[in-house]
Amino acid sequence: MAWRSRAPGHLTGPRRAALAIAAFLTAIAVAAAACSPGPTPAPTDTPDQGVPILPTPWANGTTGQYGLRIDPSLLARLPKTVDAYPLTEDAFTESLDMDDPDLAKAFDSYAAANIGAATEDDWLYATVGHFKPDLQSPAVWSDTYETWVDQYAGEDCSQADGVSGTNQETINGWIVDEATCSAGPVVYTLSLGQGVILSMLGSGPNDLGRKLIEAIYT
Repeated sequence: MAWRSRAPGHLTGPRRAALAIAAFLTAIAVAAAACSPGPTPAPTDTPDQGVPILPTPWANGTTGQYGLRIDPSLLARLPKTVDAYPLTEDAFTESLDMDDPDLAKAFDSYAAANIGAATEDDWLYATVGHFKPDLQSPAVWSDTYETWVDQYAGEDCSQADGVSGTNQETINGWIVDEATCSAGPVVYTLSLGQGVILSMLGSGPNDLGRKLIEAIYT
């Protein structure tokens, strides 16, 4: 799927990884039983958690034409600030993705947030999605997660000279899949448990993606 342009001054690129949904579902259908790759902690309310919901046409959520619900409450799992930078809902991304038929086949709810723009020294784009129940069963979850990790990284690095390397490590108790784009940006993806996936693309000396993960309460 073609990359879409952000608002002026933003990185030209996908608002999220576009799933090749037919191949994605086929791969999952033939998967063997597998475990979730990340921890499944219950949400913990803390004073610093919960991304501010700025005035938008759908402060309480909305549903796109294919049934994908934009649900800002998904952002409650994330910190309000990262290294003193405010993390806010990205209504522009949500307005594009809510009517994407491929995303609607994989997710039943979805939200986006960002820090800054790609023209700045430090920036981060984040998406949080809840996979549909049939993609969360023990028999298919491993393929659901791994396919999303690979496709998200491939899409987000495709205009940053491709993926130059991948890694998996534990950060703040979370098992995190990482991909480095050849031109510098870094992609992070992790399971927040119960079918919820957080994926991020960012760049800058402060590595805001890593610091966001370090701020998620377990």
